[in-house]
Amino acid sequence: MATYRTAFVHAFVPALALVLVLSGCSGGGDDPATEKPSASGGTAAPGGDASGRAGTTTAVLAEQTFDATAGKTAPGGTVTTTLRALEVSGKTMTLRWAFRWDNPDAADDATNSMYDFGVKNLPTLTDGTNLKQYRPLCTEGAWSGGDQLDDVKCGLSMLVSPSGSTFTLQNHSTVEAWAVFAAPQDDDATFDALVIDGWPSFSAVTATEAS
Repeated sequence: MATYRTAFVHAFVPALALVLVLSGCSGGGDDPATEKPSASGGTAAPGGDASGRAGTTTAVLAEQTFDATAGKTAPGGTVTTTLRALEVSGKTMTLRWAFRWDNPDAADDATNSMYDFGVKNLPTLTDGTNLKQYRPLCTEGAWSGGDQLDDVKCGLSMLVSPSGSTFTLQNHSTVEAWAVFAAPQDDDATFDALVIDGWPSFSAVTATEAS
């Protein structure tokens, strides 16, 4: 059973008739939304390098801990996800979070992939007030392109770190993560933030202007 340390956490939002905000892109330039994936398989952090050092924060807006009992191998122990920031800068907004796996019965150097946990690193922001859903920007394809190949291309090139189902999470290690979305279309937007598809989401998240 999940244990929550803040009032701003709940299970993923029920199905809604949502308008998917366009998130495909193909141009170059200096806009963070057009940054290319790095050769290492991650993506360059907005305003920084692929390590994600630039623009990081240690803020804790909300946090939740739940049992790691699902997935291919049921890693056991618990997972803790931490919401760090949702910031708007120009035409984009950046979601930052962290996640950690702790299993006292496993070796300290034990690892499991996202696939083993039964989840996918596809963050989604749902604005239930205005019935809109935001997915990460990508450098190829488009989520709402009406073509399955476009969806695949967008999924492979989306501005999310870490990326890929083979990314491994080591016992007792914290992973800092981020994703870039289009800026909110509505001034009153409040989001349910699903940071990892398959884990509980955070609710009532409001974007702030980046400092």
